[in-house]
Amino acid sequence: MAPEDTKKSIGKKVARNFSVMFAAQIVGWIAGFILLYFLPRYLGSEDFGRLYLALSVKMILGLLIDFGGNYLIPKEVSRSVKVGSKIMSSYILLRIGLWLLSIGAILLFSDLLGYSDHVNLLILILAIAKLWEGSTTAFSAFFQGIEKMEYPSLGTITERVFVAAVSVMALLYGADSTTMAIIITIGAFLNLLVVFWFSRRYVKISYTFDKQIFGLLHSGMPYFLFSLFSVIYYRIDALMLASMTSTEVTGWYGGAYRFFDIVMVLPLLYRTAVFPVFSKLWNDKKGILESTLQESIRLMLILGIPTAAVIFLFSENIIHFFMGLEEYSASVLILQIFALSIPIIYIDIILGSAIMGAANKQNAWAIVGLLAIFVNIISNIILIPYTQDVYMNGGIGAAIATLITETFVMVCAIWILPGTYFSGFKLSYIAKPLLATVIMVLPVLLLIQTGLYWIINLLIAGIVYLIALYIIKTFKPEEEKLISDQIRNGLKKITLHLKK
Repeated sequence: MAPEDTKKSIGKKVARNFSVMFAAQIVGWIAGFILLYFLPRYLGSEDFGRLYLALSVKMILGLLIDFGGNYLIPKEVSRSVKVGSKIMSSYILLRIGLWLLSIGAILLFSDLLGYSDHVNLLILILAIAKLWEGSTTAFSAFFQGIEKMEYPSLGTITERVFVAAVSVMALLYGADSTTMAIIITIGAFLNLLVVFWFSRRYVKISYTFDKQIFGLLHSGMPYFLFSLFSVIYYRIDALMLASMTSTEVTGWYGGAYRFFDIVMVLPLLYRTAVFPVFSKLWNDKKGILESTLQESIRLMLILGIPTAAVIFLFSENIIHFFMGLEEYSASVLILQIFALSIPIIYIDIILGSAIMGAANKQNAWAIVGLLAIFVNIISNIILIPYTQDVYMNGGIGAAIATLITETFVMVCAIWILPGTYFSGFKLSYIAKPLLATVIMVLPVLLLIQTGLYWIINLLIAGIVYLIALYIIKTFKPEEEKLISDQIRNGLKKITLHLKK
């Protein structure tokens, strides 16, 4: 197959998987926004702070259990389904053992930090969910390797719709964070049932442990280390905030971070779609890998720059709408600082996928993850007490620490990757989204003065941005055709479902 045909084929595969996951994510977003509206309001900043802290500890626990499988399983499956199936079976058994070890370590850790009995109970409940979440992520990683992301997407939809619907009903009846943790745990189990049901067509679980996996675990250690380090530097801010300030301040930070987490979904979906492609092209000599990386970065800039701008401009409206300014006004500035991090994190996710999937620089990337922890911790140690003393809001310092850390990671990633990966990168990849964003922001600033409802203003901003992209010819003709084909196919499927 000619390189040009290969590029088109790759583009179609990535677009198909991304569109499938994006369609599922629309449901996830609706569920997520519903939760964002009810959880902080009905729990209050203090109880919400407890839940956010427990969820952060659970994230760290998840990486201890995963042991790099989220990268290693799809990478091996994309190269050999038979070998990948054995690896996945062994990983499921391995994760059960790691769960038993990790849950004790996490509970000891939380006790040493002096968390309240309420927080310790939340951590225990959510840690139970990680027992079956470990299997769910193994199945999802297998589907990622064979590029069948519709099945994990269905599992995620089931979980999020259940959690959102039941949580809202429970909150209306006066439930607290303990009930929320139980609902989240049940939702995770439903996700496992769905992905297991569909997996039977594609993989037979042997439930036998292949000792050869230890060799893969050794080679996959950098995957585990970077995954672990990245979650630590993402989540340690919540732990440090809780110990250096109060659960109320942690709640302010968690409210802004929860919205920030939602907008982080787009690059993560794209990474899931493109990572198997990077893995297959790891020994490519035709320049296809490099062009795929460059086009991926370009897409992340097209998505990330305007997202950062609108969140920065509408941060007060967002916090007011979802959480209420009475208790969460301190979250506004935190969210604005997070907004500045968005384009950088979008790029970091793609660069990290290229390093882990194709560039064979996993060891260096693991070291970057370790250094990022120190950068984040030192930044937090300096900035949290300072902003707590000056602004009575240590969350501002934690948000700035996140921005500093992500900038450090991006610079390191660019330095690690061979120069050939960026040889075709053009200044227009940055200039055009920036120009389109400026064109978008100008009318938005004028409309804000008119008192127009912010959501309508936001929709107008999106339309203006898309028109600006088209006018300054951001997309290539083949990309426009690919986008229109995906939209047309999506509308056809919707029409068929409606007819049924």
